Amino acid sequence: MSETQLQAPLLTTSQEHYVKKYLLTVLINNELALLQKDPYETLPNLGGPFDLKDEHADSTTPFLRYLFESIVVPFPFLTNSRGALWPKLQLFMDEYAKIEAGNGVEREEMLRRKRLQNKGEKTLVLMYSMAIKTVEQRAQEKRDLTARKEQLLATEQKLHQHQQEEEEQHERHSSSLDQLHLDQQQERQDTPRSRSVSPAVFTSTIHGVRMNVVGVRTVKEKRHVREHEHAEFIIASAFADGQEYVVARRHGRFRRLYHHLRQKFPNLMIPVPPSKYPVKSGSSGVKTAREKDRISLRGYLHNIAKVSQEVVDSAAFISFLSKDAFALSEEEAKDVQIRVSLDEHRMEQQAKFDREVAKKVDELDSQLKEVKLDLLQPGGVSRLFSAFKHIDNVDDLPPLYQSVFEWGCMSFASTLYHVLTSSDDATLNLTQLKRTHFLIPYRTMWGILKISNPMAMMKGIMDLFLAQPFGSRSLMQRILSGNMQEEVSEYKKEIAEVEAAIGDPALCEKIRNYVFAPRAVISKIFPDDEPYDIAELSLVMDVLRSEEILPVLQPLQIKRVWDAQQVLEQERLEKEQLKACNSQNTSNSDASDSSDWSSESNSSRSSLNLDSSADEKCKYLDVPHTQQYHSHHQHHDQQQQELQLQDSESNLIRQLQQLLVVNLRIREKERLMELIFQGITGEILKEIISIFYEPLVKVYKSANVADSLMDVKYFVDELIKVVEQAENDNGQGGTSGKPTAATLYLNLARKHLPSFYKFVHAVHKQDDGIFHDLLEWIESIITFMRTGFGHPRVNYKTGEELRVGIDLDDFVKKTIDPVQWEQIQKEAEALRVYFAEVKDRKREEVRQMAGLDRASNSAGEGDDKENERVVNELRGLGMQQEDVDELEMINWEASKVKTGDSNDNQEDEDGEFGLKVPQVPTIDTLKGPFVNLMNDVLFRTARE
Repeated sequence: MSETQLQAPLLTTSQEHYVKKYLLTVLINNELALLQKDPYETLPNLGGPFDLKDEHADSTTPFLRYLFESIVVPFPFLTNSRGALWPKLQLFMDEYAKIEAGNGVEREEMLRRKRLQNKGEKTLVLMYSMAIKTVEQRAQEKRDLTARKEQLLATEQKLHQHQQEEEEQHERHSSSLDQLHLDQQQERQDTPRSRSVSPAVFTSTIHGVRMNVVGVRTVKEKRHVREHEHAEFIIASAFADGQEYVVARRHGRFRRLYHHLRQKFPNLMIPVPPSKYPVKSGSSGVKTAREKDRISLRGYLHNIAKVSQEVVDSAAFISFLSKDAFALSEEEAKDVQIRVSLDEHRMEQQAKFDREVAKKVDELDSQLKEVKLDLLQPGGVSRLFSAFKHIDNVDDLPPLYQSVFEWGCMSFASTLYHVLTSSDDATLNLTQLKRTHFLIPYRTMWGILKISNPMAMMKGIMDLFLAQPFGSRSLMQRILSGNMQEEVSEYKKEIAEVEAAIGDPALCEKIRNYVFAPRAVISKIFPDDEPYDIAELSLVMDVLRSEEILPVLQPLQIKRVWDAQQVLEQERLEKEQLKACNSQNTSNSDASDSSDWSSESNSSRSSLNLDSSADEKCKYLDVPHTQQYHSHHQHHDQQQQELQLQDSESNLIRQLQQLLVVNLRIREKERLMELIFQGITGEILKEIISIFYEPLVKVYKSANVADSLMDVKYFVDELIKVVEQAENDNGQGGTSGKPTAATLYLNLARKHLPSFYKFVHAVHKQDDGIFHDLLEWIESIITFMRTGFGHPRVNYKTGEELRVGIDLDDFVKKTIDPVQWEQIQKEAEALRVYFAEVKDRKREEVRQMAGLDRASNSAGEGDDKENERVVNELRGLGMQQEDVDELEMINWEASKVKTGDSNDNQEDEDGEFGLKVPQVPTIDTLKGPFVNLMNDVLFRTARE
């Protein structure tokens, strides 16, 4: 091989990054798997207090050990634990590993654990990927920093030049918008109202369905003595096939829908419908009865649709949105139009608020960038908090630091406005805030916190929360067990209903005995130690067939279960035939009429005719959807008896599964309470309290928490008044001298900013090193992600900060035989293509979840601009573009834990989105040498 070939780069910069990422991912995941499998034996390999005699210097978990010794152990409060915490923690981990394995796990819990585990793994990989950079990436960092400083100077110059022009243009534009809005209102009043539902009533699409509670109508019902009036909520919905429905439902129907979905999907967490609000829930000045109920029920429907695609495609949900459809009367159309106008006004107010906040944030943009650059410098965080310690008043802070508080006020005000005013759940959130606020005994707690003796202060607070007057439950017990007991009561009611529907005590007892069976018995039924999904119907059959769980089924019971299983299997086959016929019908129809059809949704609607033959189903699918709908209702009476018979048989397995799920939920709560309040867990909690208590009581004493607690009370009092004022103004803010909602919330945040800063200043002023140590610890994390070292290191010859940089290209050349260089290039390119494809698919899924598509140019442009801004900010923190992309994906996957949306059924150990991780045997041989390389450039520094 020629000298030129030896000196030429073997891998591109992008290939180097993904080879590094692959090696870090494999090695760190292996260490986490080892820790999860046997925590008691693996913890000593983490070093520090787990390995006092340094018997595990050659650790089997070097990456975790470095983070543990560099970040976890130096945490200031833990340094004062005198070593008593760590042995107990080791025992706790062993006990937790034993309790973790239950008699099955719900699907949502399995997905949640998997997502959290994936997030933890990817976060660790990202931290190391940021800390350990190649030589080329370090050079790019310097170029990015120089370019960012130049861009900052140019931005400041442009800002000063155009600020006045923008203000004048904004004033002219606002005046024009106000006049245009008045003209549109007049035109709307003069135009006759249509009885059809305008597309404007629909919000974003959720799992292929658009829906909105568009109005409320009053229905009179004649009873024995007199007529009674009740409200019905008008729901407009549009499905993916283009069909639109308008139906009316009473408030109680929403609760019945909840119970139906709970029975149909016992493995899913269906949200509970909101309670009714007082009758006077309209907007001031306009006759809009039950307006708060309408908005809260709209949010409830959206929350149900977000649970999963199968809930949206269920017959109960589709029937709720489409059955008994009707045409709007003139009075109903007028009510809908009024409420649509109210919705449009709320959206306009939200947009106006966002514009005002965005404008003020743009004005602070240059100052915030300077603050970020300063914080990234060595000692930057310490300088910031040193100012908090020595400056008494927020107005006396340096202008750069004042901009941070101003930005915080705007962000806080924007969050409050969204949560308490503009969102569909705003009324519910305000109600919960009021309830909690009125229950907290501020004055009593203020008197306790005024006690000068810290021990007496803590004792008084604990007595308040733990006191049991006349033997009743303590406040702490009520707080901890309130929600749980309510859920358990609901579960017990559900168990009683399901057992009554099953009508066989022996079957119910067998399911219950399985849930509470010891682990040794469960292991005989399911030898695999991995958690399994209890939502699978096959699990119920395995439990019923098992002779390890008593009682053993009798022949008649076995026949009943067998018949129910056959009905379920027949239903499954017929649904597959329906789906196949629907796919064939869709492919043969005109593209313009059928491209938007959803096969799953049509299958759900058509599944009501399960007794038809396969050919009849295909013919049924050829009929337009509207005719299908009416045809179903014409034959509904004749089929009802037969369908009920089939349902009674097929529901037996589902009812047993529901019984299994609910019993398991109760059992898991019992396990959780045992883990929290018994054994080693209690000792660890006591140890943690003792570790944190001593430094925190000093903070409480110096910061005058009693007065700060009353400041919180006064803030919440005024916040409630501001929310009610913003609601009562009904959009008149900004006219006749009334302040806008943005002004109300911003003024509230600014008014209470001095009180907040007074607390911050008092905390930092009197501390004897607590916060200094905390700041140094935070800076050590930032330093690690910026440089790779736990503490700043400086080249004394040049004065530059030392950073971990590896010549990965040279490392590969020295480790791999030249004969294999071509092979490793192919493998590196395969990794690059794989990770790029995963990234692209995740981005596309993010766009779909946000309700965006490639045709939505205006939304896409705004989204792209926001992404570009975030990327630039992260690049300014020293992150490479690949790290920015990875962080974006981690944050997106974290959001799926809340929403329940996921593609976990497409992910497995082999890869993501059905993509196979490429086989890279040559790169796999680098794992051992790569650990040795990390030991030379990084791990060794932790032991120096």
